[in-house]
Amino acid sequence: MTRTRATRVPPTDAVVLDCDGTLVDTQAHWDRACAAVCARHGVSLGDTDRLALVGLHLTELGRALGRLLGRPAEHEALAGQVRELVAGGLDEGVTAMPGAAEFVARLSTTRPLAVVSNSPRRAVLQHLAHVGLTDAFELVLGSDDVDHPKPAPDLYRAACERLRVAPGRAVAVEDSAVGIRSARAAGLYAVAVSALPGPALTGDAFYTTLADPELLRSLTRPRAGEHGHPVRAVVAAGRPQTRPGSHDPGPDRVRLPVS
Repeated sequence: MTRTRATRVPPTDAVVLDCDGTLVDTQAHWDRACAAVCARHGVSLGDTDRLALVGLHLTELGRALGRLLGRPAEHEALAGQVRELVAGGLDEGVTAMPGAAEFVARLSTTRPLAVVSNSPRRAVLQHLAHVGLTDAFELVLGSDDVDHPKPAPDLYRAACERLRVAPGRAVAVEDSAVGIRSARAAGLYAVAVSALPGPALTGDAFYTTLADPELLRSLTRPRAGEHGHPVRAVVAAGRPQTRPGSHDPGPDRVRLPVS
């Protein structure tokens, strides 16, 4: 399948990034866990099925494994097995994806940045802290901050609302088809970044790594009258600090209902 690499992106007021597999190299842990659970049931997890599992919320991941293994009634147990294996692997620590540190450092001086993930927010914050990226983001949202995680548009819509940015003026950076669907459904320009893309990983632009200099140039290109983004209010536990000249978003905007 031919990929078209975009050299320019629309005028961008904010960049919203996925975490697992995009900023932090946790996806390998999920891949190994899913493969191990499949092997327990005598099934070899091929590349096509593996890619179809990338980016799914744990509940949906369990259901997908249940269908794949012919054990749909056991989806909760399968999800639990994957969770236990991943937790054990992550105890060994995680690393940043190639180019992620420079990418985030450069972008954070030009645009507000946010992270939205299908992992619980606490886990996302732990991963970002482990690789030293937490302070670059004004907002961090996890699956427990919305009623419906990816591929529903809720996480991206919530991020844009809290950053006070129109979705059409924001760019999403994702490594999974699930994430791309979520971002596009919310109205964001979606950039897919993956070294091993599947045919379902389509977006408005495609790159193989965050270290691609053209991707960084496209996102950091100054707009008319722009002089950088010197004021950054880091979000702790999902609540943005008030920027100078703005009003407090209020407690009702801090956290969306959880199902």
